[in-house]
Amino acid sequence: MNLQTCFHTTRSEITVVSSENRVDEKASSIFLICLFYAVHMVEEFSFGFVEWANRYFGEFDWTQNLIGNFIFFVCVFSACYMYYRNQTAYLWAGMSAAMWILANSFIHISSTILGGEYSPGVVTATLVYIPGGIYFLVRWHRKRWLTWKNVVFSFFTGGMVFMLIPTFARSVHFDAQLAKLFHLVR
Repeated sequence: MNLQTCFHTTRSEITVVSSENRVDEKASSIFLICLFYAVHMVEEFSFGFVEWANRYFGEFDWTQNLIGNFIFFVCVFSACYMYYRNQTAYLWAGMSAAMWILANSFIHISSTILGGEYSPGVVTATLVYIPGGIYFLVRWHRKRWLTWKNVVFSFFTGGMVFMLIPTFARSVHFDAQLAKLFHLVR
């Protein structure tokens, strides 16, 4: 066992976290993803995301937007918190949060380019999500934690399960603009 240990106190309980449980020394920086998400929501809410999403995702309204974003935020925050508490066991969770913001960027950017109209959220997706997601991937790569297995699993979990599959399935179901842009419906 490595001699470097730190003690973390919570609710009168002491847990010993060895340096073997730490992927990096700046684990709390993972919560930047939650900040990125909040900034992204400001752009979406301010510039008509609901109306845009109604066309691109199909039958979308403010209630769905608020509930969906609440669920997304809870999932992203939970993934970040799990990573923060035990980086080794929950590295996949932190990576999944990074993959989620990158997948969200893909939807905004591709919709803007292919649809020829502004997707509310594309600015923060481009200027905040992409650099933020890449920042974490580069950090993990430098620590040699970015293996193909980690990338594939975290992309599947964060990118596909939480973002791309539900978004495209919804747009196909409602015969919406996003499905048409990607030639998934006629």
